[in-house]
Amino acid sequence: MANKTVEKISPDTFLNEMNAINDKTKDAVIDLLSKQGDKRYIAVPDWEDECEGDDGDGTEVSIFGIGLDDDDEICIAAVVDNIGYGHGPDDFPQEWTKATELWNPNYCAFYRFVANNIDKAMTKEEADELAKKYWNRDGCDYGKYDWQDDFIFNGLIKVRLDGKYGFINEDGEEIIPCKYEDADNFPEGLTKVKSAEGWGFVNKNGEEIISCKYEDADVFSDGLAKVKSAEGWGFVNENGEEIVACKYEEAHAFWLGLAKVKSAKGWGFVNKNGEEIIPCKYEKAYAFEGGLSLVKSKEGYGFVNNEGEEIIPCKYEDAHGFLFGAKTAEVKLNGEWINIDKTGKQVQVTEENW
Repeated sequence: MANKTVEKISPDTFLNEMNAINDKTKDAVIDLLSKQGDKRYIAVPDWEDECEGDDGDGTEVSIFGIGLDDDDEICIAAVVDNIGYGHGPDDFPQEWTKATELWNPNYCAFYRFVANNIDKAMTKEEADELAKKYWNRDGCDYGKYDWQDDFIFNGLIKVRLDGKYGFINEDGEEIIPCKYEDADNFPEGLTKVKSAEGWGFVNKNGEEIISCKYEDADVFSDGLAKVKSAEGWGFVNENGEEIVACKYEEAHAFWLGLAKVKSAKGWGFVNKNGEEIIPCKYEKAYAFEGGLSLVKSKEGYGFVNNEGEEIIPCKYEDAHGFLFGAKTAEVKLNGEWINIDKTGKQVQVTEENW
């Protein structure tokens, strides 16, 4: 086979030829769009159809819209690619921007985008509406909704329409109408929602099981949800019954059958029947660890069990709880840190009793 001689060209000549091809392709993009009459814009919210760009400052963008502006110049709509890596969504304008604002517009890629999607050409107004949704939702098209959660909880997906929240199922059917000012996801059988009147709870069928009347609410935990009325914090069950009266200044979720609450007199614990098992008299109280709760009175730190008995007297200057299943706890007495067991007896820490 005879050897073919390859013509050598200089780097400058090669670059000039490439630039000439890019310029011709630019003219082809303008020609193709100008033939569409008043439908001189294309916006395609689909990651696979986008082309890349660079503004010259290190901000890479994905171009999802290309059009011709009133000056017959190519303009683009884009989203920032590397959000979270030193760049935010506002590092490139969220508006139609002249292609010349890019560091080196790739008109060959632009032509591919336009040619592949010419059947989707639209007016500027239509493109504006689609681009606005795209910018607001990081590149996802959710049909009629303004926003849609990325996660499915118990078969339902939270959506937003005209500033109001509701839920759709996995088939896109609207199960709970978009009428709430705020809404949580479905961690259990009920989820909290907020109307103009306040917070309440709905089930998966959209039925308002607990009316929207509370100033604040938390998710259900251990069968009860923390709610706040004008009188204070309390707890309701899934039937809407107020098991723990709304009278506390602060309250924490139930854990191991007890919830930490605070009255004007101090911290204590209530059970699921609303009974104050540990009276609200302590300056501080901590979650139960190893069957005991670290508490502080004006006399000092000590420990109580889940029946309210002060197993270890409140006499220590400082203390750490029986953390992570430890059999001993560190306490400070007369300026010295020592270790005690769950009876309050001072011990030396070993591998066996740690």
